Amino acid sequence: MHNYPSPHYPARCKRTHRICELKPGEFAVIAGRLVDRDSLSDETGTVRLGFNTVAEAKIGDIVEIEGRLEGDVFCASGLRVLVPSRSTAVPLTRDVQTNLRKRAKIISGIRRFFDEKGFVEVETPLMVPQPGMEPHLEAFQTVYEMRQFYLHTSPEYAMKRLLAGGFERIYQICKVFRHEPVGRMHTPEFTMLEWYRAYADYTDIMVDTEYLIAELATDLYGEPVVQTDQCAVDLTPPWERLSVREAMLRYAGITADPYSETAAFIRQAGHATVDKDDPPDVAFFKVFLDRVEAHLGVQKPAILYDYPAPMAALAKRKSSAPDLAERFEVYIAGVELCNAFTELNDPDEQRQRLEEEAAQRVREGNPAYPIDERFLAALEYGMPPSGGIALGVDRLVMLLAGASSIGEVMAFPMSDQ
Repeated sequence: MHNYPSPHYPARCKRTHRICELKPGEFAVIAGRLVDRDSLSDETGTVRLGFNTVAEAKIGDIVEIEGRLEGDVFCASGLRVLVPSRSTAVPLTRDVQTNLRKRAKIISGIRRFFDEKGFVEVETPLMVPQPGMEPHLEAFQTVYEMRQFYLHTSPEYAMKRLLAGGFERIYQICKVFRHEPVGRMHTPEFTMLEWYRAYADYTDIMVDTEYLIAELATDLYGEPVVQTDQCAVDLTPPWERLSVREAMLRYAGITADPYSETAAFIRQAGHATVDKDDPPDVAFFKVFLDRVEAHLGVQKPAILYDYPAPMAALAKRKSSAPDLAERFEVYIAGVELCNAFTELNDPDEQRQRLEEEAAQRVREGNPAYPIDERFLAALEYGMPPSGGIALGVDRLVMLLAGASSIGEVMAFPMSDQ
């Protein structure tokens, strides 16, 4: 039978200084983990130890040590074990700790950037009765009081309702959930940054994105540069702007439209992964992923804009080219970071597109979701002309931290749970 509280786990610590606060000759009590027989580490650093007596502690224990810093050695006159270590499993490596500190600084920088520009940070529900309708997304389901709910795949619908309600500049950093496999760039739960500007379009959002990311890199490293395995990418605005048609021609030799000239598109694709029975969007993505994506944003970030209209159900069509939508994505070192639109605010056209997506979901055997009537009602009331964007925070942190996967910049990635 155990007697609690245990004397091996004292409730009080007498620490007076963190390691970074030590001053030569000054008496101090420090605390942290013994990383080897003569080194102690806390959140702020590591110090070498010198003991007057044999220390009654083992490597891995969390201890409290009193003494003085002499040169670069902390000369200990007393030691007490606070928490004995009973496992060799390491919850967080030093590299992950470093990345999490960078992540915290990046998120703080995001808030400062938008706050200084007059944006309002908002929060919207994570659990919603209608998730996003994109055919390729599947939401997680739950039930509350006999009602079907979903973990949102994006806060977009709710944030547009706020635009219709009178907000003009809003942003949100939140968790989003998508039923997808875990990979280097994907996880079912991840962090999204979305911002929306009334009386703006996708060209304004392009500028926001350039300056935000350049500023975040400068905060970390003193200059707007990100170092990848392949090369250093200069983030100084302005970035390269490349239309989808230009990119498909330059890197894949394709001039045909996958929607209006599907047969010609497939012929021009000319490789085995594209099948004659592929729907236009599938054929497009096969070519894009195989031949185009890796070339984007290698030395300067690339803004890829003006997608085929059927590939942007929440974006306005270009008035000068109705077969195209005012949508863009940003690529840095071949990594897609964000998806942005000049937002569709015509309620009739928006309803038609949502109905088309709902029908496509059924045809492809995906779960059928109800249309968000409150979102459409907000458009009926009137949402001002707006630009908006969804940016993956984990991917951004991965790039800025020089990590090779998003799992390296998350405290507890899905693969570790």
